[in-house]
This record gives sequence, structure tokens and C-alpha cells, in this order.
Amino acid sequence: MKLSKKQWFILVILVLGFVGAAGVVPFVFATILAFVPAYYYLKSIRNSEEKDVEPWEALWTAFAWGGLSGIFLAMILNSFGTLFILGLLHGNSSEEDLNNWVIFIGAVIVAPIVEEFVKPLVMLRNSEVKKEMDELEDGIVYGAACGLGFGATENVAYGLSEEALTVGIGGIFLIIVLRTFSSILLHLITTSFTGYGIAKYQVKGESFGVVIKYYLLAVLIHAGWNAMAISSIVFDNAIGSILLFCTSIGLAILGLEMTKRRIREIDMAGSNIDGWSSSGEERISAWDEKRLKPSNSAGETAEPLYSSDNKTPAEEWFVNIDWKSALSTLFLIFLYIIL
Repeated sequence: MKLSKKQWFILVILVLGFVGAAGVVPFVFATILAFVPAYYYLKSIRNSEEKDVEPWEALWTAFAWGGLSGIFLAMILNSFGTLFILGLLHGNSSEEDLNNWVIFIGAVIVAPIVEEFVKPLVMLRNSEVKKEMDELEDGIVYGAACGLGFGATENVAYGLSEEALTVGIGGIFLIIVLRTFSSILLHLITTSFTGYGIAKYQVKGESFGVVIKYYLLAVLIHAGWNAMAISSIVFDNAIGSILLFCTSIGLAILGLEMTKRRIREIDMAGSNIDGWSSSGEERISAWDEKRLKPSNSAGETAEPLYSSDNKTPAEEWFVNIDWKSALSTLFLIFLYIIL
């Protein structure tokens, strides 16, 4: 895994910050506890493909982006975004209401918009990752890698929080383990949606609007998740907190399995391209293969690489989302929490 100079700088800043706040031993313990499961999650996602499995080097590039550049950008943008919105509300709310607004605005509005934007940026900017994305399922795989890197570093941050450190090693262990089965999977799932949209844009040549569509879906899922997570904190409901947390774990694990199943479905249904030449020469992208594919005969053009009339079951699941129902459901969740 190669890190850029900026990423090395960010890594040093994060390590110094974590060690300064918690000490060397808690930092090492939290890092191992957060990143080992993330590696196995990534391995299981990668192994969901049977044809043209993604190279580790490109996956680590995506993972490192999420765990370093992505989370560093998110920390900055989240802070500025929350402060900006609170500045607009300041003076119109009591201190207690203002504290609740801080939690709500930061977790439900700002964080989903910012984090779902920064996590998959490497898939649009990095030439190595873009070269490897020559199949639709690749977008899901690389999106998951970005989300896992982000979630692993975030788990370290939460594990070394003041609340966890007051309990000691047991507090660090409990926080990170619980988040390993919930929040880190949320980041995997949501970024895989945006990654799928990026793959449709880069591989199939669809308009950039498809990226925006799946990005907005990721934001809505993230916002709904965070709204459920903070509702018990804001309204001080212990039983609701336990029920919501158990539900979130179940949804996260289900989402992981569904993500892996979609990768296998698209992979095995024949949507992937034989990107390797018979002589083992350098692989070309699906976009280039589509552009360069010769015609069948004079006056006739070759069949399109992807036929809009023959979608795989997984693609149908992704594309034919009932957007009205999804938006309505999330709106009802917000109303239930707020009211």
C-alpha cells in the first residue's frame, strides 16, 4: 500500500492526536481491535467475486483513502458545517434545546451529507482504482473498501473517547466491538451504494446523475440510521436505546450479507467482462472495450456491451428501487423521532 505525502502527514497527525489523548497502550489496543475485523470484512467482500477478483493493492488504496484522507476531510467539514448551522440557530433556542440541536444537526444532517461525499472520492480521482473498475460489481467492492477504512478509523476515535477511557480497557473494548457489528457496516453499505452509482457512470457510460442518485440514497440511509441512534440519547429512553441498538446490529449484518450477495449475483450473471487478453497483456477497461468492439458485419454494429433489456437480478434490485416508498419511510422515521 502506497501512501501519498499528504496521507503520511494525516497519519502522523491522527496518531499523535490519539496517543496524546489516550496514551500508547490504549491507542495500540484500539487500533488492533478496530482494524483486524475491518480487514476480514474487506476480505469477505473481495472474495464475493469469483471472476476477476480485485487486486489487494487497489483495494488498500481505497481503504487507506477512507481511513486517512476521507475521515480527515470529514472531521473538518463536519465541524464547519455544524458550526455554520448552529450559528443560524443561536439566540433562538434555550441552552438545553441548543444542545439537542447540536447532536441532531451534527449526526443527522451534516455527517451523512459530508461523509457520504468524501468517502468514495478516491473512486473518481485515483487512476489505479479507476483502471481496476471495469465491472459493475467493482463499484460495490471499492465503495465497501472506502467505507471500511473510514469506519475503522472512526472506531478508534470512539474507542479512545473520554467516555470510553474513563472505564479503561474494558470501555475501549466494549465501544469498538459494538461498533464493529454496527456502525462500521453502515459505512460499508452506504458507500457501496455510491460506488455502484460510480461504476454505472464509469463502466456503462451513464450520465453523472446516476452517481448523484445513489449518493442521495446513501445519505438518506445514513441519516435514518443516525436518527435512530441518537433518539434515545436526546430523549433519554434506555429501553428504546437497547431496542434500537439491537435493531441496528441486525440491519447492519443483514446489509453486509445482502451486499456480498449482490456482488456474487452480478459477477455470476455474466455482467463482468473478460478483461485479460489471451497473452496476459495489460487489461483494458470495460469502457474502452465497449468503444473498441468491432462490428459483426458490414453495415451492422455489434451488440452493446450491456443491454438495457437484460439486467441481472442484482441490478434490477438496485435500479428498481421504490424511491417514493423509501423516502416516505425515512420521513416517517424522522417524524416519529422528532415528535
